Amino acid sequence: MNKRAVIGIAVVVGVLAIAAPIAASLYWAEKQNLAEQQSRGDRVASEVLRRMDLMADETFEMFRLMKAAKATDSCSEQNIRLMRRIAMQMDQLKAVGYVANDHLICSSFGRHDVGSMGIPLGPPAYRSPLGSDVRTSVRFEDVPGKTFLVSTDRSTGYTAIIDGDQALLPNVPDISMGAFFGSTKTPLVSHGDFNPRWMEELGSATEAHFSSGRHLVAFKRSSKYTFASFAAIKQTTVREGLQRAAMLMIPAGVGAGLVLALAVFYGTRYQMSPRALIKAGLRRNEFFLVYQPVVELQSGRCVGAEALIRWRRPDGTIVRPDMFIPYAEESGLIHDITKEVLRLVAHDTARFLKAHPHLHIGINLSSKDLVIAETTQLVRDLIREMGVKPHNIMVEATERGFMQADVARRIMDDIHSLDVRIAIDDFGTDYSSLSYLEKFHLDYLKIDKSFVDTMGGEAATSQVALHIIEMAKSLKLEMIAEGVETEEQRRFLAQRGVQYAQGYLFAKPLPFAEFAAYVEKTEKQPDPVVGAMQYPLLTDS
Repeated sequence: MNKRAVIGIAVVVGVLAIAAPIAASLYWAEKQNLAEQQSRGDRVASEVLRRMDLMADETFEMFRLMKAAKATDSCSEQNIRLMRRIAMQMDQLKAVGYVANDHLICSSFGRHDVGSMGIPLGPPAYRSPLGSDVRTSVRFEDVPGKTFLVSTDRSTGYTAIIDGDQALLPNVPDISMGAFFGSTKTPLVSHGDFNPRWMEELGSATEAHFSSGRHLVAFKRSSKYTFASFAAIKQTTVREGLQRAAMLMIPAGVGAGLVLALAVFYGTRYQMSPRALIKAGLRRNEFFLVYQPVVELQSGRCVGAEALIRWRRPDGTIVRPDMFIPYAEESGLIHDITKEVLRLVAHDTARFLKAHPHLHIGINLSSKDLVIAETTQLVRDLIREMGVKPHNIMVEATERGFMQADVARRIMDDIHSLDVRIAIDDFGTDYSSLSYLEKFHLDYLKIDKSFVDTMGGEAATSQVALHIIEMAKSLKLEMIAEGVETEEQRRFLAQRGVQYAQGYLFAKPLPFAEFAAYVEKTEKQPDPVVGAMQYPLLTDS
């Protein structure tokens, strides 16, 4: 073989060696970009559906409350006051009203039939098999430029008035989104493009993902109601994403195969989903706990701690809980994180709790944990594995976990039967309902930091903490105030009978070794004089 032939083969091999990784990178970029765009659409559709379900939950709860009042005159002053109170308590409802003959006769804003038949609403766009009539895109003269969803209970005439735009995500102009009634293809709310023929792809399935030619479309059907949500991304947006990916990959491939390989590696790592990162973090034991001390206000002694999950990536980066917990909840991994918390609590604290049997460790349970029967067995196994008493463990659940109330109550009753104490966390910040406190077997009520911050001030929420304190006293619940940062807050809470607190006035969340040292330090200090206590604030890691 002569020199020219060898050179020719070398050139061909060299070209192929460069062309192959370029072609592979283009194929990879197309696949990854498509998956990412589909994932974006799926997340948007899921969030729209979550918001629509929440609106419907509050609407039917309002129907129940108004019907239970058994008013003889739907538009009496007393009944209008009840409408107003319910509208103020529910985040999704703009107003509560009463409709007869397709006219709004009265609402939480007062009567509307003075000198007229009321405000005309027109006929319903949809009659739900669940007993409600729904009107879409209703306009009111007093609110120009806005449209509302109006849902009426056919049996009573009571009506929910909702700003449908609350279901739509802002700041995503490149994605069309909305919700519709599945049986009639009637839009409830929408932004951007919507083609009713898309619904043929959904059929009777609970979800669907497909390309319509001009859009990538994701559908989600509600498991409780008769509507579904959609998100649609234009193919032009998909192509633009592919072009951006290709512009990054081709120069790397032209430069050298090694550079291309590194670019693909970093691109893969960048494109990796939060779900995959969390699963890898759990597998590699990247999660750890810090402990937020809980202090008895009268004595200044530490009585326990709340275990808080943290995530340290291999490069040393700390990922904040508010960044990874929502992804864990969305992807179904939150129960796995709870299992990891239980494992770490057992590893960190078993021996220490045996030496300090008066302490407890608080463990947060997610809404997912409260609908999984395994949770009770996990708590039972934790106590047995640690060799501690049930009172050494406290579980904390937020109101959001009570949305499936019957299942959650059964699981919490099972946990309570183990003699494990239960606290309700973030009370009043989410789906506030006194009925939760009355239905569930609870031992503690935690006063959220947002209410502690405003105590004694002039803000609208400044009196909420006082109301929560009185409510807890009437139900014989002990109280733990969160986010206490000043001596004035401590004194205010102690004088009103709050037993325990946590916050930076006492200590920040601590690694376990520092928490153990904090406990020893508080146990050695003499009993403080009430009103002049000095606390060992630990601020150094």
